[in-house]
Amino acid sequence: MALIKIDGQELEVKNGTTILDAAKEVNKEIPHYCYHPGMSIVASCRMCMVKVEGMPKLTTACSTRIGEMPPQRKVDGKYDMVVTTNSDEVKQAQESVLEFLLLNHPVDCPECDQAGECFLQDYSFKYGKDRSRFEFEKRVPPRKDMGPNMLLIGTRCILCSRCVRFTQEISGTD
Repeated sequence: MALIKIDGQELEVKNGTTILDAAKEVNKEIPHYCYHPGMSIVASCRMCMVKVEGMPKLTTACSTRIGEMPPQRKVDGKYDMVVTTNSDEVKQAQESVLEFLLLNHPVDCPECDQAGECFLQDYSFKYGKDRSRFEFEKRVPPRKDMGPNMLLIGTRCILCSRCVRFTQEISGTD
């Protein structure tokens, strides 16, 4: 078991638990797109960046596993890991990721059929901006029929790879 602190809140977790799963245990929301508990971890969206004390850069919460540290490596002589999810540096990183994801995404949320059920829409309002500061002609990829139960609408895709991993790892229909 490892003793960690997330945004000032102590908790004990099993070795190998991801920061994202540990945060859920204490009702801390860390935004993410590519992570799904039933599929492999790719950390491709970068939305779940957090600050881990002692690490030189922000790290992805979905792919960083927690483990018990030897006494000389513990933070404050007590914690195996100290995580910050809400610092200015973390918020700036989330805002930048959202801006990048929105570069080619149509910003037509009010007329989108996913309104109210869309992580991109929810997170853009909560963690960033609803549009990019860059103005240019957006790419318009075609729709792709991926089988009887899946239609890929290219203009809505943020390249999180969930659908790709689903077809490869779950349905076996790649």
